[in-house]
Amino acid sequence: MNQEQFTASWDQLKGALKTQWGRITDEDLLRIAGDLDKFKGTIQKRYGELQKEEVCKWVNRWYARWTGQYQGYEEATSSS
Repeated sequence: MNQEQFTASWDQLKGALKTQWGRITDEDLLRIAGDLDKFKGTIQKRYGELQKEEVCKWVNRWYARWTGQYQGYEEATSSS
C-alpha cells in the first residue's frame, strides 16, 4: 500500500487497526492521521521491528479486501 492508498482508506482502517492491534491508542491514531511513515514508526514503537512487518502485512491484506482486490483473503487470515 502506498501513501495515497493509506490516506484514502485511513478513516475505515483506523477502527480495524485498533480492534486488531490493541496496543494502538486513540492518541496514536490522531498522531498518525493517515500518514504512512508515522504509522510505521508508531507500529515499531508499540510492537517492535519483528511485529511491525506482521502489522504491515495485515494492513495490506485489509486494504486489498476493502478494495475488493484480494482473492482468498479469508483463507489467508483465518489463522489470525
